[in-house]
This record gives sequence, structure tokens and C-alpha cells, in this order.
Amino acid sequence: MSQKDQLELTLKQRRFAEEYCVDLNATAAYIRAGYGARSNSAEAAASRLLSNVKVQKVIEEKQKEIAKRCEVTAEKVIREVSALAFSDVRKLFNADGSLKAIHELDDATAAAIASIEVDPAGVRKIKVWDKNRAQEHLCKHFGLFDKDNSQKPHVEQNVQVSFVPAPDKSNT
Repeated sequence: MSQKDQLELTLKQRRFAEEYCVDLNATAAYIRAGYGARSNSAEAAASRLLSNVKVQKVIEEKQKEIAKRCEVTAEKVIREVSALAFSDVRKLFNADGSLKAIHELDDATAAAIASIEVDPAGVRKIKVWDKNRAQEHLCKHFGLFDKDNSQKPHVEQNVQVSFVPAPDKSNT
């Protein structure tokens, strides 16, 4: 964004854009930016600010800056979601059925673990991330669903059915 465009935003608008990037909560960003807020007015006003093209540009630039600083790339995100989507619970166990030690897990299997409950006797419960949800995110990313959530590409199949007359049994 050019310096001229930035000057066209008020200090509060710039502050709102920066605060929005903290947690993607427009109402909270509106309040933290210093705008006066009463009941639902903050939500409506924040929504209007989000629709401002210049505010959107500041948000996009800030998000790109954050992603670059954190070394977040689309490839890394897709790789991580893929690890969840294609995780295999069998990789948590040794051939004899015993649980593998955490340091023995490959990166993809470890990434699929949401939480581990441990008591004095050892591991009590392992919870994994929702595999179906991860697969759904990948399907949406790759455009495998239409807006109405039907799968595409839809290939219409033409099937012809022919009826063969049964032999006439009266002549036999």
C-alpha cells in the first residue's frame, strides 16, 4: 500500500486493522482500537470497517508480514493438514500392540495427536485430531466441492437399457 493510501486511513482505522490481525475478531479489534462501543453497535461498525477496501489492504499486508516472519507458507499449511487427513492410528503402536514411545513417532503421526493424558501408571488416553475435518479442508482447498457441497467434477453417465423379448413358449 502506498504511503498516500496509508495517510487516507485514520489512526483508529490503522489500529483496527492491526488489532484484527491479532485474533481475527472484528468486534474485539474495534473496541481495542479505541472506538466507542455500545451493545451490538460495535459488531455492526466493525463489519463496516472490514468492508473498507483500504482497511482490507492494511490487513492483507499485515497478515503477509506475519506469515513471512513466522515462515508460514501455503505449502507448510497443506503439509500439516495432510498429515492429519492421512494419519494412521496404527503408527502409534509397535508390532506387538504396545504403544510406541513419543520420541519414536514420525513427524506426521506426532502432528496428528491432539492430546495425551498421562497418569502415574503411564499413558491413559490419546486423542487425535479430526481426520474427516482435515480431509474436508483439503477437499475445499483443491475445489473438490461446489458451493452446494456436491462433489465435482460431475460426470453424467448415459446408460442405455434394452429389453430383449422373451422367447414365445406357445410354439414349443
